[in-house]
Amino acid sequence: MNGPAREWQERPPLRLARGGHDVATTQGRIFVVGGFGTTELLNTVESRRTHGDGEWHSVAPMRTRRANPAAAGLDGLIYVAGGIGVDDSSLDGVERYDPRSDSWQSVAPMPIRRGAASAAGLDGLLYVAGGLPHEDDTATSSVDCFDPRENSWRPVAQMHTPRARFRLLAARGHLYAIGGISRAGRQPALSSVERYSPKSDTWRPAAAMHVGRGLPGAAVVKHGIVVVGGTSRLTDGVLLDSSETYDIDNDRWQRLRARLPHPTGTLVSAEDGDHRVLAIGGSPASGGVPSFIEMITRAVLSLDTVT
Repeated sequence: MNGPAREWQERPPLRLARGGHDVATTQGRIFVVGGFGTTELLNTVESRRTHGDGEWHSVAPMRTRRANPAAAGLDGLIYVAGGIGVDDSSLDGVERYDPRSDSWQSVAPMPIRRGAASAAGLDGLLYVAGGLPHEDDTATSSVDCFDPRENSWRPVAQMHTPRARFRLLAARGHLYAIGGISRAGRQPALSSVERYSPKSDTWRPAAAMHVGRGLPGAAVVKHGIVVVGGTSRLTDGVLLDSSETYDIDNDRWQRLRARLPHPTGTLVSAEDGDHRVLAIGGSPASGGVPSFIEMITRAVLSLDTVT
């Protein structure tokens, strides 16, 4: 049931190989932030257009070096929250990037430290969920909401499951918390998914993925959500080359035939326009760090799925 590798097409590489990074999109541009390189944590940021030749360009660096930060686009700006700092402790600091001035500024810190959390922007608010508040690798289920107009945070309903190293996405007026881990060790990654309604301030279970995934790539596309790669068991380094897509209307996941050329974890994904999704950076099982790869989701979603 594996599809041919030609369904993934190479595109221009990142300027700097990285894993443990995050991605956010605003104003027709994709921004890759932070993470780790071969020898150090990164504060560097790269950007490219969602259409065009796909070349990456450096923009102003963040003030803080961060691995596994939580990034999201909101109202034309990029927010980066928390992460794991140079001393391996979780961070509570939040920075905001303005593409018009190519500059970063600090905003109110989160109420708690969150390493390996995830963020999404929805209806003028920034949500940051889960993550590792402490150094014992035990995840939290708590969620905080930032109002840029007030420069303040408030708690909202907690997820049913503690999660770190997962993906939080906003789609059709809801938030989706996808996969991740609850505690480091030999437990498998989570396949479960939860959906949050801001109107009722409640989380409800959604259909689970076919495979548990920690730190996969994940992107919202026209027909739903595409999830790519990740790790099925964090400490064992069991990386995945498979992908699946979520049909929001029917609450159903379908496997995709297309396989990554290399099993890859700690990658990120973003929609590239024209029904394409990118798999960006990350750590492959074969060693080294790939640049990024492109998948044509129009064909994958409608023609290349298996039930």
